[in-house]
Amino acid sequence: MRRAHDRSRGFTLIELLVVISIIGLLAAILVPAIVGAVNSAKHSRAMRQVSDLDGAIKRYLAEYGKMPAPAGDIGGPDKLYEGAEQAAIVEILMNNSENPKLNPRGIVFLDLDPNAFGVKTIEEMKGLLRSGAPYKDPWGRDYGILLDLNFDEKIDVGGVADGIRAKVGVYSLGPDKKNFTMENTPFKTW
Repeated sequence: MRRAHDRSRGFTLIELLVVISIIGLLAAILVPAIVGAVNSAKHSRAMRQVSDLDGAIKRYLAEYGKMPAPAGDIGGPDKLYEGAEQAAIVEILMNNSENPKLNPRGIVFLDLDPNAFGVKTIEEMKGLLRSGAPYKDPWGRDYGILLDLNFDEKIDVGGVADGIRAKVGVYSLGPDKKNFTMENTPFKTW
């Protein structure tokens, strides 16, 4: 007995090429949309974090009548804080400083997610801050903090930031590819 169909049914070469073409077309449409969504999320997160830092500093100022600067900087000239100095300010705002005089009431002005530091626990995050690891933006760059330490209602930091009409300035330079400067970055609070 012979079967009516000796050949097993399968895909033809043309059918496979059509399917592969459709998959390629969908990928060409979806990949840029996904990349755009990821970039948009990073922009939103940077703006939120800049705003959170700015608000925390202003709440500290309202509570204590002084800036959350390390003890030696109070009353000195305006200053830009980056790197380990920025981490010291974040520690004060989180009530994590080893010097309780810098936040005597123990108020938490800034509550950060350990994921922002690439760790899982709050203790690991606090350890990183104590070791001088700064708070970074979504692109891995330090947030900059400008403080009006002489209370003249403007920030002048010798050629870096001059005449910013604010008590506090927080910024991110954004993605490396954009080559933003402090003056033209869209991620700032002044």
